[in-house]
Amino acid sequence: MIYRVGKTVIWFAIAFGLAACPAERFRHEKYVCKSVSFDLDSIIVNDTDIGGEVKIIGYDKDRTAIIKAINDDHIEIEASRMTLKLDRDDGSVRIVRGNRYAHLACKRSIFTM
Repeated sequence: MIYRVGKTVIWFAIAFGLAACPAERFRHEKYVCKSVSFDLDSIIVNDTDIGGEVKIIGYDKDRTAIIKAINDDHIEIEASRMTLKLDRDDGSVRIVRGNRYAHLACKRSIFTM
């Protein structure tokens, strides 16, 4: 009887310990856009907090941008001279640089662990 109660308590402790772990420890979002006119090959988002850094891979050089606003549907990023708005649902990216505007259909991939 005591053995059965002890075994049940151990199983509940293990189940509770596993349930307390976060479901998502790491998230990697990548948007592949291929825009030569904006020097934009892909956008990589690892840190999904306001103020987090985003890596913008271009054809000439790579840049770092800062997340200004984020929610479940959109990410707003500000780089040196341009603003990017990423749609997290369909993967599209709106870019504003000076008086130039573009709406790109990008391929989005998400890796979580």
